[in-house]
Amino acid sequence: MHVKDLTEIQRTGADVDVDIDIDVNGFLLAIDFGGTKIAMATTTPAGQRLHETEIPTLAEQGAEAVMRRMFEAARALIAKTLAGVERRFLAVAAVTPGIIEPDGIRLAPNNPGWDQLALHDVLRAGFAAQCVTVETDVKAAALAEARCGALAGVDCGLYLNLGTGLAAAAVIDGKVLRGANGASGEIGYQLRGVSDEVLFADGGASLEDFVSGRAIADRVSILLGRNVSTHEAFALQDSLPNVAALIKDAFACLARHVVNLTLMLDPSRIVIGGGMARIPGIPDGMRSLLARAVPYPPEVAIAAFGYGAALQGAIVAASDAWALRRSPPGHSPLREVASAM
Repeated sequence: MHVKDLTEIQRTGADVDVDIDIDVNGFLLAIDFGGTKIAMATTTPAGQRLHETEIPTLAEQGAEAVMRRMFEAARALIAKTLAGVERRFLAVAAVTPGIIEPDGIRLAPNNPGWDQLALHDVLRAGFAAQCVTVETDVKAAALAEARCGALAGVDCGLYLNLGTGLAAAAVIDGKVLRGANGASGEIGYQLRGVSDEVLFADGGASLEDFVSGRAIADRVSILLGRNVSTHEAFALQDSLPNVAALIKDAFACLARHVVNLTLMLDPSRIVIGGGMARIPGIPDGMRSLLARAVPYPPEVAIAAFGYGAALQGAIVAASDAWALRRSPPGHSPLREVASAM
């Protein structure tokens, strides 16, 4: 899984005490393992994008196959970045669904084999990289929106990701709330209060199994007796009243949970990201219920980076990690990095 020709490049750029010109000629790699696609970008150390690519995730093939295909695509992207230019590979950052632990990734049911994927170590070995950072995708997306997107300057905000899965992230004073175990915002496991819901200990994610993109596709498939994609499910609601009713009920349920989150956090703005963020009716439905149910209803906006927020979060994470590695002891470069981006 080693990237061809990167070992020597990394050896020359791995140490902190190298010439300062390394930042001028260096580049970073950001990776977003999404539910349906893997997006990648190479950037300058300040976060300016150089080249980008994306491939299907094909998560059902298992973690080993997904990582092999990612390394192949990354190798091609790095070669493109290096073509005709003297650059050094400095750092890599990756974001993924789930809670990243040293020996595996928890709470990523849509990614078979992720529970045994030591992502940090695999990336470090595969890229021969000394500067590696990994993060949960939704928290990374919230960081990007807080740093230079729709949550910039917001004292208390909420990022809501509606995609293959379902999760949220609270942003307070520009920082993403992590929680004791890094699992803050895993709202897919919130209870709906129905008699037949399956709890976490039994393999369920009650809210995510009802309202995520994957869940809606699965439920419409059962309703129609054939396999239906998420995209097709939403297209069918215009012609099939029973599909329209199912989707309307799902997002009414989601809106109620967002109301409860709002009452707990008192955010001034809620930002919606992910692949379903721009589906007509979702933001307006939330605004309507928030206005009626919450004493201080927040604004509801679409993420500035759209479905690319997680990749932008990986870029920010890579830039921050390299800036910290390059800084003298006791000096924080994050404010300077943010202004440069």
